Amino acid sequence: MRTVYPKGTTLYKPDRCANGYTILWQRPAVVKLIDMNGRTVREWDASAGEATPRIDRARLLDNGNVLVLHGGMMSDDGGIQEYDWDGNLVWEFLPEGGVPHPNLLGPHHDVFRAPNGHTLTICREAVPPEHMARVRDPRYQGITLYGDAILEIAPDGSVVWEWHGYEHLDLNHYRILASPGWHAGPFNSTECDWMHTNTVQALPENRWSDAGDERFRPGNVMISPRSLDTVYLIDRANGEVVWSYTGDYMGGLSGQHEPHMIPKGLPGEGNVLIFDNGASPWKDLGHAGRSYALEIDPTTKEVVWKYENGEQFHSSYTSSAQRLVNGNTLICESAGARVFEVTREGEIVWEYVEGTPRAYRYPRDHCPQTAALGDPTGVPVTPPKDLRIAPDRPLD
Repeated sequence: MRTVYPKGTTLYKPDRCANGYTILWQRPAVVKLIDMNGRTVREWDASAGEATPRIDRARLLDNGNVLVLHGGMMSDDGGIQEYDWDGNLVWEFLPEGGVPHPNLLGPHHDVFRAPNGHTLTICREAVPPEHMARVRDPRYQGITLYGDAILEIAPDGSVVWEWHGYEHLDLNHYRILASPGWHAGPFNSTECDWMHTNTVQALPENRWSDAGDERFRPGNVMISPRSLDTVYLIDRANGEVVWSYTGDYMGGLSGQHEPHMIPKGLPGEGNVLIFDNGASPWKDLGHAGRSYALEIDPTTKEVVWKYENGEQFHSSYTSSAQRLVNGNTLICESAGARVFEVTREGEIVWEYVEGTPRAYRYPRDHCPQTAALGDPTGVPVTPPKDLRIAPDRPLD
């Protein structure tokens, strides 16, 4: 392990960047917003309320509030909280406050605020015995198979829509790493994390829907079950899966995170951006140990842009990718404890070193509070060509 490591903003070319403010978080309960030079401009202590303090996700809303998801993968005491700009807890959803089924565990991995003010989240749940009867593989018979449910929560805390993976997905679709006992922690030889969904998004307005493709109707729900190496799109009206993507680039998706449709007004609008982790060592050796940021045309499933850097770019867990207003892409390489902005040509124009599971960039005018902070454009940072450290005195 290194004992000397540069932290903060280690590279910055202001004229090449989509300058703004970046949100990141450190566990257990600190969320902060930084400027381009890495200075903290706002910090939230997200430990209020009854939810476990561990943060899985934080998003800055357009009213200046921060939406926070607490809870681990098998947590039964997680929850969703919303804090205002001044750090006051203004809204909270806990499992005891409205989860409609007693076998659901607390929210985990993601929370998404839809345009209608409702909130989407993921809850882990055991597949009921009557559905387990469909399982053919003897390795998965007689154990607890965990899937996920997607909940839509109204501002008053009521659950107004729900979707259960075991009702719509093939219970005999596994990847090798999902065999019993594969996951550390609470899972053991009698439990299996079948889905491990890590992302949920309601589709924004998009050109495919405008052209009449009903699969991509705004409000349809995109999810990312990491254990299945697949991204699914759910028709919100009937719950059916209307689109899926496993990919074929370098052997296909491998433990992916953060698939989402690029909103209107951004370069690549309507395409799907995915952080492909390269997490499965059983896949093609050209993929294992290498990560990719992939931009997909969802109608043809072709890769229209990608960022890769061989074995120099790899995060086997968490991480994210986000398209920025100037066409650059913000990438969080969680395992490498760095966030960087890269051009379409592959040039890194901003880099920030500090551990965070994911990171998101917001423009100056994202909300009144960020606009009041002033121009986020800061001072250039040029890394030294020679990073050797001189001794305290001349050597003999």
